[in-house]
Amino acid sequence: MTGLSIPQKGNFMGLSIELSVANQYLGRNSTRLNVPFLNYLATLRSRMGMSPLVRVGGNSQEHTELFYEPFNSHMEITNKTLNQDPNSPTITPEVNVWIDLLYTLLNITQFTGTQWYLGLPYGYPLNVSGIVEMTLAYEQALGDNLIALQLGNEPDLYWVNNRDRPDNYPVSEYIPEFGTVVSAMKSGGVTRQDILLAPSVCCNVDPKDNPWSIEDILNGGLLTDYSDSVAYLAVQRYPYPNCGEGYQADVIFPQYLMHNMSTNSLSGGDYAFAAATAVTQNKPLIMFETNTASCGGFPGLSDSFGAALWSVDWTMQLAYRNFSGAMFHFGGQNASYNAFTPPPSDWSFAYQWTTGPVFYSMLMVAEALGSSNVSQVIDLQLNDNSLYTPGYAIYENGQPARVLLINFIDDGGTGTAAYTGYIHIGGTSGLADTTPTTVTVRYLSSPSVTEKYNITYGGQSMGGAMFESDGRIQGEQQTETVQCSADTGCPIRVPAPGAALVFMSQQAQDESYDSALVATYSTSYFSEGGPTVDSQVLATSNGRGGPDEKQHPLGSTSKGKADGEDSAATKLAVSSLILASAAMLAGAMLVRH
Repeated sequence: MTGLSIPQKGNFMGLSIELSVANQYLGRNSTRLNVPFLNYLATLRSRMGMSPLVRVGGNSQEHTELFYEPFNSHMEITNKTLNQDPNSPTITPEVNVWIDLLYTLLNITQFTGTQWYLGLPYGYPLNVSGIVEMTLAYEQALGDNLIALQLGNEPDLYWVNNRDRPDNYPVSEYIPEFGTVVSAMKSGGVTRQDILLAPSVCCNVDPKDNPWSIEDILNGGLLTDYSDSVAYLAVQRYPYPNCGEGYQADVIFPQYLMHNMSTNSLSGGDYAFAAATAVTQNKPLIMFETNTASCGGFPGLSDSFGAALWSVDWTMQLAYRNFSGAMFHFGGQNASYNAFTPPPSDWSFAYQWTTGPVFYSMLMVAEALGSSNVSQVIDLQLNDNSLYTPGYAIYENGQPARVLLINFIDDGGTGTAAYTGYIHIGGTSGLADTTPTTVTVRYLSSPSVTEKYNITYGGQSMGGAMFESDGRIQGEQQTETVQCSADTGCPIRVPAPGAALVFMSQQAQDESYDSALVATYSTSYFSEGGPTVDSQVLATSNGRGGPDEKQHPLGSTSKGKADGEDSAATKLAVSSLILASAAMLAGAMLVRH
């Protein structure tokens, strides 16, 4: 099969937590972890079959300093000072961190296997010695659990209104400045050379007068000069801003319910150039911060089932376009786009977190990509690349393993816009028909695209209302078995609205769920700080991968070998009763009545 993506992993979809609210999610300190947070991560890990990935950082990292003593008697891992800078659209606090943040991360890793991206301060004036000091501390404390350190968050916005650099700060100054930090790290004793993630540009604000696209930075010499220090390439993107620009959620909501919302966002040549460069240079390209809209998202849109469907489509499109990960951003209690949110209080009692629709997207995408580490994605461009019914196929070692079908249409519960797709393997162009006798299906379901809480994946829910979750999934998992035939293929009904994940074999289904990794936690006792984990467990929790490290290592080594050549008998076709005919991919895939 031609046109497949690079091999992808089940932990493609990660969490990006703003540093200023890290204590609300992680816990007060290393001995007062938030148990629901552990449970959410454990739930994700069971679907990913590998370590969840979490980034802690954002705009609030840019002036951070590391302290070795606690800030106050409450022993909080962060200390915030409100930034009153009128040029900052997000009123981002300046945040300092206590070194116990690192032990907090280590303890979370012990329970959940999580690995971490962290951010370094890159604000003006540049504190090079502080950057080196923090890098040494992060590297020493986290070891292999540290994926990379972000150097500079959205530097293309630094010069806007003199926010963090002089007016019209250009790429030609950014790259030598980046090199100054790299040189200081090398001379300062940093052990791991390729520890950085960059450039994390987002917006290309004024391309005519001061171009700041990732293509401009790569052509400016970032990898030519500092390839040995940059482990990951990164960009950041939100489809719409919500920082006072005046966009109305009800007006733009329909755009999120169309496939071209995702494809158009990646149609620029700079992303294609970056992805090609990443593959050539063996530097994974990460969508390092994304979600439905910036500055917390749009209430009524970002916290809707429609956002869940968009997130699935957007993430799968990124995987197809050769990105290697997508980190969905979290803010505070007022942010609408959070995949889950702690309660608005100083403590987090069990059963009082709120699960957002995007968390269900994370479960579905994790299962779609599976745990083999060799999954390759292709956009099927179904039905003349329909705006409302996109679909993806996931191949493993040249064989179709899973199919993901999305239906953006909301028919108000009438069922009139639901459709049945028919999946065949082979049977065209003289190829043998190898359609299986049965397939299995799990559904992402909700009554309406505007629904916020009545959402299920595989028949399971994270709670049907606000403040109703402790991070553990509820209900019995529902997996439907569908009978197939050589004549009609495998009929898959896709609800309106909804999405269906089709497992083409038992192995494909098994790779999408590992019951051995379902280790969730209940509260051991209540106190002023809310739920905690047993102190005897925490006392022995520092280290790498926990008790199951040998069985489930934290590293991302492949379980199999990616095979770019597929056999002629594994061509995949999907057909729908209600959709127009279209031949695609030189006849290898076919959509027909």
